[in-house]
Amino acid sequence: MQGVTEVCTECEFDPHQIAHDQLGPELLQLAIGYEAVIADASASDCPALSSRPSPETWSILEYTGHIEFIYGSVGQMCEIADPDELAPFNGVDPDEHVDNAHFNEVAPTDMSARIHRAGEQAQAALAGLDSGALDWTLLFNGNPAPLGLLTVAMVHESHHHLRDITELAAH
Repeated sequence: MQGVTEVCTECEFDPHQIAHDQLGPELLQLAIGYEAVIADASASDCPALSSRPSPETWSILEYTGHIEFIYGSVGQMCEIADPDELAPFNGVDPDEHVDNAHFNEVAPTDMSARIHRAGEQAQAALAGLDSGALDWTLLFNGNPAPLGLLTVAMVHESHHHLRDITELAAH
């Protein structure tokens, strides 16, 4: 999995540069980055804030709403992870979720508050885990995967999309 076990060639995320005890704080710092991009895009009346620049590219609010959902998934996975049971967790189709969630209708200040709250909740969920819990295995979309690896994948996705929205806001 690119970005989970090796450096991402697109966003340069290096999974080996983040310790497991830094996953929660990193998610919160990334959430703060999303808030900053939303504020900048809002202040500059960036059209990509709430409109797709092309049919296949989400708006800044859509990317942020997707990451808010990802952070919620971190919390859910932390809740169901069990050292003695292979707990199932199924992801959703991101495009379908974004299309149905109407994130472009959310006020930018509300989305900023939501992503910050989601970052805080993900950080708290990870901080509340038992020692060694990131090694516990979940059944993610039918495939066994350690909670730590799944969380690193979500940090990568958050990092990657922060780069995407930063580029959108710059145009």
